[in-house]
Amino acid sequence: FTEVEMYTLSFFVLMIRRPPRSTLFPYTTLFRSPHDPIEALGEAYELLLEKTLQEAHKTKIKSGPALHKLIDEVAQKSSDITELADEEAEKIAQYLKRDLTDAASYIDKTGKELKDWLGFDLLLLKHAEGLGSDVCQGAQVSKVLFDNGRARGVQLRIGKKHVDLSGSIVVDATGRNALLGRQLRLKKTDPIFDQFAVHAWFENVERGEGPTADYIHIYFLPVERGWAWQIPITEEITSVGVVAEKEVFKKSGLDVEGYFKTHIEHNPEFACAMRSARRVNEFKREGDYSYSMNKFVGDGYLLVGDAGRFVDPIFSSGVSVALSGAKFAAEQISHAFEVGDVSESTLKPYERKLRSGVDVWYEFIRLYYKLLPLFTYFIQSKQHRMEVLQLLQGEVYDREEVPVLDAMRKFIESVESSGDHMFKKQLSDVPLD
Repeated sequence: FTEVEMYTLSFFVLMIRRPPRSTLFPYTTLFRSPHDPIEALGEAYELLLEKTLQEAHKTKIKSGPALHKLIDEVAQKSSDITELADEEAEKIAQYLKRDLTDAASYIDKTGKELKDWLGFDLLLLKHAEGLGSDVCQGAQVSKVLFDNGRARGVQLRIGKKHVDLSGSIVVDATGRNALLGRQLRLKKTDPIFDQFAVHAWFENVERGEGPTADYIHIYFLPVERGWAWQIPITEEITSVGVVAEKEVFKKSGLDVEGYFKTHIEHNPEFACAMRSARRVNEFKREGDYSYSMNKFVGDGYLLVGDAGRFVDPIFSSGVSVALSGAKFAAEQISHAFEVGDVSESTLKPYERKLRSGVDVWYEFIRLYYKLLPLFTYFIQSKQHRMEVLQLLQGEVYDREEVPVLDAMRKFIESVESSGDHMFKKQLSDVPLD
């Protein structure tokens, strides 16, 4: 999951003809589905979005409260606009309301209008379209079509209609929805990480003073694998979340709000930062979010970004991994077309490259959860600071480039072997190998 998820899009990229060596775009079809893929209501969503843009243009919205008011007004009119059944209109209104709530951060931060923020994703689609891609809006990919084990296209759902479309390569970029991984039963839950997160947006969080006031802050909590984040969203709004093992939440016997407030008090600095805070949206909770796929490529298909692997949101490195992974995928697809072979073996170098990077990141995460104070110790080290920053950025695909991982392991070994080390009680049961 991401805190500033903006207006999330799910994509399936279908390579429908052989591209030239220079670019993949002229022969790409992008399928844009609604925020929540459970219902194929894309066309209605687009109508509501268009209505919202019209109202935003008239009122020149520039504040969060005004945006919330606009969302309510659009929701009340949803049945009339879309001619849907009441329950369907209510669903669409909820989707739009959820998406537009995230837009408040952009409006407050930049002073621009709602239509400018909403236009960003549309700009990306228009750019792809301008390079020759076909963009199908309001179309939801319901499944990938196979012929003798090879992906040969996708089945689209547009309203109540189903349409089959063939292609040379299918790229699953559906994020944590992981459509293809679920369809082929490739998905497996991570055996080590069983984290549970509760988070929301707040006003009046005391971020501190000086140049670090607007930095991301992390607080350690005295529970198994427990920590909290404080992330500035705008000048007024701060995202705050509490993370621990799911079993900690179960054993607490508390509701989400009670659980959150209890953990605030576990850390004096955290409690100080939150003493005047006021929550501005509903609590969100995330569990069992760590997973991987048995493979990232097959005959005629690739998985990119969160559709292939999701480790942990702790340092947001997944953004960089997703971008770099998409670049690696595009390069391998170009090669596959050049040699006239889109088999799994031809696409496999992409998977090896991606796994090498994810494995490095996964090891870093395990070391972090093994001994939480380890991170602050090494991030302040002049010798290792740059390597830690590289790991945080998700830009390492060769473990030999970051000897800091071995240094971290040695540090943990020294803590484990010591009888009275100050960090001894901070060690968790996370296995390192």
